[in-house]
Amino acid sequence: MARRSNHYEAAFEGFIRSIRVPCVAVDEAKRAICGDDVLKNPDFLLYPRFGSNLVVEVKGKRAKNSRGRRAWENWVTTDDLDGLVRWQAMFGPGFRAVLAFAYAEPIGAFPLPRDNGAYEFRGLEYRFWAVGLDDYIAHLRSRGPAWKAVAMARRAFRRRVRPLLEWLPMSYDWS
Repeated sequence: MARRSNHYEAAFEGFIRSIRVPCVAVDEAKRAICGDDVLKNPDFLLYPRFGSNLVVEVKGKRAKNSRGRRAWENWVTTDDLDGLVRWQAMFGPGFRAVLAFAYAEPIGAFPLPRDNGAYEFRGLEYRFWAVGLDDYIAHLRSRGPAWKAVAMARRAFRRRVRPLLEWLPMSYDWS
């Protein structure tokens, strides 16, 4: 596993490795040069056995708001989107760009059973959700040009986001 100071990305990598999806953790310290432009690298390239290869940007968010409800926070920077659009185009039709959201929360005083969909990593529980880049771009709103940040409206996001595992078909269901 690569040394990652960002705990969301470290948890994501740990999760991907735990479910045995072939992946490449991209070195973000060295940006790619594309023509005259410097291009933001994706965080991971994933190669699920029975699905499109994925170009992944991981965004870490808190799972719940101050009232204990899932806030579905999903903002990203315009650099994140520009990088994903360009990498998806360069890799071609066998790749699909996704934004993977890692929602972290403390482990409860009375932990849920292990099959609750969470991945435990360094004392937190993470849940991983993803949305396709095209869906995200089609429904984004600006959070203010000074921030260079955008987000999907929460209602649109909840309708389109799916658990990460649905993006990673590793075997056929023969039933």
